[in-house]
Amino acid sequence: MFANTRVLFISLLVAFLALSGCQTPPPKGLTPAQVAVLKQQGFELTDEGWAFGLSGKVLFGSDVETLNKPSTDIVERIGSALVGAGIERVRVDGHTDASGKEPYNVALSLRRAKSVGKVLTRVGMKEENIQLRGLGSSEPVASNTTTAGRTENRRVSIVVIAD
Repeated sequence: MFANTRVLFISLLVAFLALSGCQTPPPKGLTPAQVAVLKQQGFELTDEGWAFGLSGKVLFGSDVETLNKPSTDIVERIGSALVGAGIERVRVDGHTDASGKEPYNVALSLRRAKSVGKVLTRVGMKEENIQLRGLGSSEPVASNTTTAGRTENRRVSIVVIAD
């Protein structure tokens, strides 16, 4: 009788441990539906997460930090889609061309990021969930030796932070 109880206890313990090992951990990161929204909005998966490079879409004039109407519309559309999909955290990186001194460019690029952040909060994203960075001219996407290249480098990018 003692042997049967012991075998039953060990069998139940093994079964319990096996079942507890099969449990799925709570989901981490983005859901398939959220990824679909990101792809639909033009985000691409990068080493840093899902990024929407606004180069060619949201550009700034030389020494300008405010968004024009078409650029504001793009950021509103993206922000609304993110909020609607339950994506709550983003990073906004501001960039400049290489004209001027770098300390000024870093400050200008941060002001550009802030202008995008303001639009994102207006469409419902919480301010504390928007990380702003001013990167100055440190990450060009085009050559700063041409007018067209400098124009491309005056931009912002939005990166979805999924954790």
